[in-house]
Amino acid sequence: MKDKSKGRWILLVVYLIAFGLGFWVSTVSNYPVLLKSAVAVGVAVIIVFMGSIDFNNSSVFDPYWSVAPPLMVLYYLAMVVSEQSLAFPRIGIVLFLTLAYSVRLTWNFLRGWPGLKHEDWRYVDFRKKSGKGYWLVSFFGIHFFPALMVFGGTLSLWVVVVQDVRPLNLLDAWAVVVTGGAILLEAMSDRQLRKFVLLNKEAGKTMNKGLWSLSRHPNYLGEILFWWGLYFFALASNPLYWWVILGPAAITLMFLFASIPMIEKRMRSRRTDYREYVQKVPMLIPWKIFKK
Repeated sequence: MKDKSKGRWILLVVYLIAFGLGFWVSTVSNYPVLLKSAVAVGVAVIIVFMGSIDFNNSSVFDPYWSVAPPLMVLYYLAMVVSEQSLAFPRIGIVLFLTLAYSVRLTWNFLRGWPGLKHEDWRYVDFRKKSGKGYWLVSFFGIHFFPALMVFGGTLSLWVVVVQDVRPLNLLDAWAVVVTGGAILLEAMSDRQLRKFVLLNKEAGKTMNKGLWSLSRHPNYLGEILFWWGLYFFALASNPLYWWVILGPAAITLMFLFASIPMIEKRMRSRRTDYREYVQKVPMLIPWKIFKK
């Protein structure tokens, strides 16, 4: 079996065990649904972390971000389906959108992933800098913190499934536009970048065509908008839970002050034309569109 196929099967087994055990452990308690979901996530993250240690590769955690949203919708449905009436039109729309997001983003990761012999460059840097303390850094920085961000973002799904009080309204339509547009934006960005990487054999060149001529990180913009779209569904469902805005807000700050600065630093050191690119193209918001 090729390394790539073997790696995919290993990831599948790790995640089946992680989410299966997380679900089971959370159901044996009498906690409120939100606390149960936190327990399920905590158990799942620990199992995935154990898989990372076992295969000596923190990239085992990478699919977690993309597979979690639809699974959280299904989790909340399983927790309350026999206890209350559900707003199935809205839930159905949200489930469809999160599935579309998950399948596309997970496939985009898997098709470009060489297998367990490869580890994300950021994790390799962490290994070099942290030395013997790497696995402690890995747990809190690579596993726990991103999982916490995802959990915060999926609080919107908890509101939609568990706390719903309003029928479909105009805010739902706006949420569909934002969430669907975000998925499309991220998909187009990744497709354009992949095509550039496959066709461009000259090292040190920056992708500056298509969406990448309008924003230096259109894929990250799509990712951020996806979580805001879910938040708009939560507002449409029950405005009393407006405070779940903490989720998309935290994710936005993470990209602005951690993820994007990290990749920008790497690009400056690897791309000969990146400084010129930075001067011409905005970091995130494609302001050029609004000036025309």
